[in-house]
Amino acid sequence: MKDLIKIAILSIAKYTGLFSLARSYYKNRIRILCYHGFSLRDEEQFVPGLFVKPEIFDKRMKYLKDKGYNIISLDEAYEAVKSDKIEDNSVVITIDDGFYSTFAAALPILKKYNFASTLYLTSFYFDKPFPIFTLTLDYMFWRNEQSVIDFSTIGIEELETFTAVKAKSKEFEKAQEIVKSAGRSYKNEEKRFELLQKLGDTLKQDFDDIAESRILAMLDEDELKECIDAGMDIEIHTHGHSFPTDMEKAKREIQENKKRIDPLLPRPMRHFCYPSGRWSKEHWPLLDQQNIKTSTTCDNGLVTTKTPVHAWSRYLDSARISQLEYEAELAGFNELLRAVRGK
Repeated sequence: MKDLIKIAILSIAKYTGLFSLARSYYKNRIRILCYHGFSLRDEEQFVPGLFVKPEIFDKRMKYLKDKGYNIISLDEAYEAVKSDKIEDNSVVITIDDGFYSTFAAALPILKKYNFASTLYLTSFYFDKPFPIFTLTLDYMFWRNEQSVIDFSTIGIEELETFTAVKAKSKEFEKAQEIVKSAGRSYKNEEKRFELLQKLGDTLKQDFDDIAESRILAMLDEDELKECIDAGMDIEIHTHGHSFPTDMEKAKREIQENKKRIDPLLPRPMRHFCYPSGRWSKEHWPLLDQQNIKTSTTCDNGLVTTKTPVHAWSRYLDSARISQLEYEAELAGFNELLRAVRGK
């Protein structure tokens, strides 16, 4: 019911001209769009908050083109804010993490519209021939179609008594956490890969097909080079997708990320994205020390000349977002609603 009311309000606002009025009122603010993965199979059903179908992404980009939005890079956005000269209806397109689908699905669409974009690239899984462990594990549990599962054959001591586990039961969820914990305790990806293979056998799923599809894997060096050659900027997203409150550990996350990725780039990385959008003002002195120009969150909002450079807002687009909601954000109508609510 809440969603229906929201859609009704947005529909009325759009067709009574309030979207146009909001766009005019907020024209000198920067909209930053945030994406993660692009569905090559059924990923948008698995985690709808992170993935979006390529055809939907194409529709979003076409809307930007058709409506005359000014697509700019992060560097251009930074200079615009610094000089207090934000061009009307400016939009920055950002993509987090570095999934293979960024190269396979998003890049051709961005090239089609000749749009500038930024990839915030984590480096732990970058260029490794393995899918992301926890995400792939959760994906296989999500896809399970068996009614009763025998987990005792996986080779984990804690699961030896899990011989007849009902799907979607608390015991099933416990088995998932036990396998995940065991994998995290391993010191190399080869052992995690073997564990996922055993899990695939247990859940009667073709793990080799999942791995070869690369739907939950990162892009490699050759693919990154193609992204760079196509004009995509590559920026900092930490090494292990983690940004601890311990400043020395947080510093190492940035430095390890730069050490791995900077040598592959035409220029050093200088913009930052908080992993999972979690941020704190306590990190700002560290970010300044690392010569980072801007830092983006996952908080909704538009960027102005008064927005702190290490707290730039973004709008997370995904399979959960309708076209109408997307248009409302770009127009600035959502910003108007946030102002009314006092947020």
